[in-house]
Amino acid sequence: MMDDASPSDRQDTILDAAFHAFATYGFRRTSMDDIARGAGLSRTALYLHFRNKEDIFRSLAVRYFDEALRDMEAALNRPGLDAEAALMAAFVAKDGKFMEAVLSTPHGDELMDAGFAITGDLAAEGEARIEACLAEWLGQRGVPEDLGGPDELAHDILVALKGQKLAARDFPMYRAGQARIARIFARVLDAPPVAGLGGRDKAAVQR
Repeated sequence: MMDDASPSDRQDTILDAAFHAFATYGFRRTSMDDIARGAGLSRTALYLHFRNKEDIFRSLAVRYFDEALRDMEAALNRPGLDAEAALMAAFVAKDGKFMEAVLSTPHGDELMDAGFAITGDLAAEGEARIEACLAEWLGQRGVPEDLGGPDELAHDILVALKGQKLAARDFPMYRAGQARIARIFARVLDAPPVAGLGGRDKAAVQR
C-alpha cells in the first residue's frame, strides 16, 4: 500500500508511473492525473511530492544518471571481462531501461526534445560524470600512447554512442551499433602503437 511506503519509495513509485506515462502518451499529452492514477495516488497527494510535470521529468533525469553511473562503474569493474565485453556491459548499464523505451515508442523524438529543453543542465552534469568514470577505467587499463589520453578517448567513445542514438531507427539497430562501437574501440585499445607517432615524433606531428 502506498500509505505504508516511505517518502523515497513513494517518489520512486511516482517516477516509475511517470516514465510509463511519458513513454505511452508522450510528454505533452501526459497529465498529472495520468501520473497520479498510475502511481495509485490522488492528484492532491501527487502535488505533495512534485510541483509539475517538468519537476518530475527532472527528477527522472537525476535518477537515470545516478543509476547509470552506479551500474556503469560496476560493469567496468566486473572481473574476467576483456575490453570489448567490458565496454559493451558499460554501454548497456549506461542505458538502463531508458533507451529501449525511447526507441520503442512513437513519442521518442518528443521525449528526447523534452529532455534537451527541460534537463539540459542535469544532462551535461550527468554526462560529465559518466565520461569521468569511463576515463578512469581507461586510465587504469592503459591507453596506447598514440591515442592521446584517457579523457580524450572516453569523450570519443561517448560521442560515437550519441551518434548511434541519433541514427538508430529502432532498439535492435541501436544495440547492434553499440556492439560495433565496443568492438572497434576494444581493437583500438589492443592495437600496437602506430610507428612514428610515439613520444617526440607524435609531438612533432601535433605541432
